[in-house]
Amino acid sequence: MNSLGRGSLASKLKPVLDIAWYLSWVALALASIILVSSAVAFIMAFFGYTPPFATELFETLRNRAMAFPILSAEIVALMVIIHRLRKIFATLISGDPFVPENAGHLRVIAVAIAAYQVLRTITQGAVAMLLTVMGMPVEGGAHIALRPDIELGAWFAVGVLLIFAEVFREGARMRQEQKLTI
Repeated sequence: MNSLGRGSLASKLKPVLDIAWYLSWVALALASIILVSSAVAFIMAFFGYTPPFATELFETLRNRAMAFPILSAEIVALMVIIHRLRKIFATLISGDPFVPENAGHLRVIAVAIAAYQVLRTITQGAVAMLLTVMGMPVEGGAHIALRPDIELGAWFAVGVLLIFAEVFREGARMRQEQKLTI
């Protein structure tokens, strides 16, 4: 199977990226709705009004939706990765992968993965702290431990993507020089 052009593996995987792109928009919309709803619930509780028909829902939103800003940022980081991958796949399908823009796309993907890893760590810590402060049991009865949860695979991917970005940049530069050579 070809790796470039129409009928290639890239052209078959592109619809998967397109579906992931639209699903990430749905996830961001849902997270945003929950975030706005929790803000409304917090403001209503601050002023002493809680509608009787949705008391339990508002209580749950107010108590548990504090991590949604970070979750929304994680979804945005995922969307950046998917968007840049879609652009790279478009150049693969067109049969021209060594364009200068792909180096930039790979760099942005590496930064987005790094940001996602940092946000994931913050989210896990924030949720654990909120559950502990609110007196709710943490899953499995565990307690908060101050040890880093570092995904070595993800950080390795960041490094590899930065190296590939330089390879693509150099490949695009060499191709441009070749076009200018008579």
